Amino acid sequence: MVIYVHGGFMVTGFFLMATGFAVARFLREKRFWLKAHRALGLSGASSIGLGLLAAIYMVFSFGGEHFAVLHADVGAVTVFLSAMTPLLGQLQFVLRSRAADIRTWHRWSGAMTLLMVFLTILSGLVQAGVLPDLREF
Repeated sequence: MVIYVHGGFMVTGFFLMATGFAVARFLREKRFWLKAHRALGLSGASSIGLGLLAAIYMVFSFGGEHFAVLHADVGAVTVFLSAMTPLLGQLQFVLRSRAADIRTWHRWSGAMTLLMVFLTILSGLVQAGVLPDLREF
């Protein structure tokens, strides 16, 4: 049961973040875009964080070893990026003299986060046996 909670939070986080990206990319001329982008990004990062907590509980309850599989390592990078991207987004409003540089980092971090969440979901599906492990061919 916990595996569905974990997967649900991760997939939800991906879609929230992807929607946040789409708002920033395609709706920038609308007045609400920044508030929507911010809310979707923070909600997505929070969902990823809750997915991490579910994963920790799941591994602990099954008596497994943490970071024993590729999915866990990829997931750790994903969680880190999921936290850093909104922080960078906020930091550009705090350090106004460096806003342009921070904005560039925020955009790259956001793109890498979306890619990593997607790859983490794929590796989780391989780990769960839903998708075949192509390393074995």
